[in-house]
Amino acid sequence: MPKAVALLLTLLSPFVVLAQSGSGTVTGRWQAQLTAARADTRDTYQVPFDLLIDTAPGGIRAALINGADRIEFSSAQLHGTELTLRLEQYDATLTARCSEGKRICTELTGEYVRQKGSAVARYAITARRTRYLETLSSPQFAPDWQFSFTAADGKPASEATAPAHFVVHGDFVEGTIAPLSGDYGLMSGRLINGELHLSRFDGIHALRLDGRVFSPERMEGVFHVSPGTALNFVATRSGSALATGFDEAEHLTTVADPAEMFRFHGIDTSGATVTQNDLRFRGKVVLIDIFGTWCPNCHDEAPILQALYEKFHSRGLEVVGLSYEYVDDRARNLRLIDVYRHKYNIAFPLLLAGTTDAGEMERSLPQLRNFGAFPTAIFLDRHGRVRLIHAGFSGPATGRLDEIRRHFEETIARLLNEP
Repeated sequence: MPKAVALLLTLLSPFVVLAQSGSGTVTGRWQAQLTAARADTRDTYQVPFDLLIDTAPGGIRAALINGADRIEFSSAQLHGTELTLRLEQYDATLTARCSEGKRICTELTGEYVRQKGSAVARYAITARRTRYLETLSSPQFAPDWQFSFTAADGKPASEATAPAHFVVHGDFVEGTIAPLSGDYGLMSGRLINGELHLSRFDGIHALRLDGRVFSPERMEGVFHVSPGTALNFVATRSGSALATGFDEAEHLTTVADPAEMFRFHGIDTSGATVTQNDLRFRGKVVLIDIFGTWCPNCHDEAPILQALYEKFHSRGLEVVGLSYEYVDDRARNLRLIDVYRHKYNIAFPLLLAGTTDAGEMERSLPQLRNFGAFPTAIFLDRHGRVRLIHAGFSGPATGRLDEIRRHFEETIARLLNEP
């Protein structure tokens, strides 16, 4: 049995048993669907995902499931027929109501609410109980593809091309598309009769890809990346897996004058302003992480940065995070940064640097040129000069975590070893 399928069965098996035995009113595995819609467009689409609910000491616990990827809810509560699930890291809530008048709930209806930019996004949610489906015979489908995207008007999308890698188990498919700014996380779905349907809902992404495989070398379709953003794509078979090397990621964003000391500032959780002139940074190699608590790729990167800090801090490395959040609400933003810190046991400083509003990056970090990805890692030498800027991050779904960890380690070690 393929490892990914074995893992998926291991994750799902206790929930399937609970659903079949009827213990509790909501425990079990649910086949859920999120409806993503935008009022000013016709781009309405459904995003399938799995919702797992289990018993826990004193109550219940819950998780979002996308293939073999599991995202735990911060808290789960059931009051009568009302279910409330929280993702604290995104300041988001899923609420749903059980079918009334039944001992065992068979259907959930509700909504998912989170901040999105300066607005509040609301998505309708429905869910029904289901069982794990056995995979069918394996179709012919290449693992590696190169996607070309165009917008609805036929013009190239902002990120016009991206490599992709998929794994097929029977008719079950999982994998990711990885543009320069960062991959979309693990998407999963099925390939039946030449039609590929993949989706992902992780609390931020609400993705749906629908494609038609016209030949072993070509696939066409539509990729819904958010309400109002539907990209047409043509994908052609590629001869290699997701690209190795980091040249493209390290030539996207530059600095106006590499010989000049890089300047930054932000507010720590005490409300104090911290800058590059802080004593802790003097004479140190510094890794600056530009991130947002709303950014899934930033969450993927956080454990790597903490591990680097633990490994190299005693030799002279400092790491500092500069957070850019959706809204100009200091109390809310500092709370979310604190949630982020505790989630990944981060020991280095995290500073509130600004918002994601247009022009904010140019105002707060005017030395940068062509900033284009969250997260972005900036490596400074002991004189405070920019030596490398790495845009985006390759998350677990790309299979490149070890590669990027080694690359960051080698960069830090080289800077530390300089006189």
